[in-house]
Amino acid sequence: MRILAVEDEVILLKHLTGRIHEALPEAEILAFDNTDDTLAALSGKEIDIAFLDIMIGNMNGVDLAKKIKAVYPGCDIVFCTGYSDYALQAFDLGASDYLIKPITKEKIEHALSMLRQTNVHTIQEQELYIRCFGEFEVFYCGEPVIAFTKRSKELLAYLVDKAGAVCTSADISNAIFKSSSDSYLRVAKKDLIKILSDIEQEDILIKGWGKLGINREKVQCDYFDYLDGIPSALNQYKGVYMRQYLWAQATLSRLNP
Repeated sequence: MRILAVEDEVILLKHLTGRIHEALPEAEILAFDNTDDTLAALSGKEIDIAFLDIMIGNMNGVDLAKKIKAVYPGCDIVFCTGYSDYALQAFDLGASDYLIKPITKEKIEHALSMLRQTNVHTIQEQELYIRCFGEFEVFYCGEPVIAFTKRSKELLAYLVDKAGAVCTSADISNAIFKSSSDSYLRVAKKDLIKILSDIEQEDILIKGWGKLGINREKVQCDYFDYLDGIPSALNQYKGVYMRQYLWAQATLSRLNP
């Protein structure tokens, strides 16, 4: 998990990063005391949460938040400030929380409980975590799994979408490969099994002759939590589901009646 902390007073920046580290000791924290370096860092890996001061040199923190959201739409924004004047603007932007200084570990923990996009504790504590809300992504020990081929990842996404129902090879081929040669599915299945085996997670698959599925009991997933009515997952869903896959529109329509 990567966290951005921006505060133009060096002493306060050190204090802020210290409190974040106390609440999330395993997180990678990118700390900046100016907006130029902050904006330059946005070309790197995805940022999950941004803790921002309101007054940062010559830029308003709300304006900085808009630039961050333009690059990382799924990033949660938490403002940390001595001013209450910008609270309405902050929440209009979709900020998860608005903390008044001094910042304490308890205030950071409260902000983490209010996140709109990121289920912090689930991603960090679970070996395998699957995110369906927004872009489909798979995390192992808090880090995205990058070994997937395009089709093996889509195969896993399709199985997750079926929420434990066992799918036939024909169903999978029709949805993903548009009834192309069975060899496409065989290669994707082989790649998927190998990738999951490499991280010792192959047992999440239900395998049979010409059939494949997901064992829901062995997967931590925001979509499954939503189906089970878990409050954090209900709050996390913002109307976007596996947006990179056209076949996911059917489930999206059920989620957004």
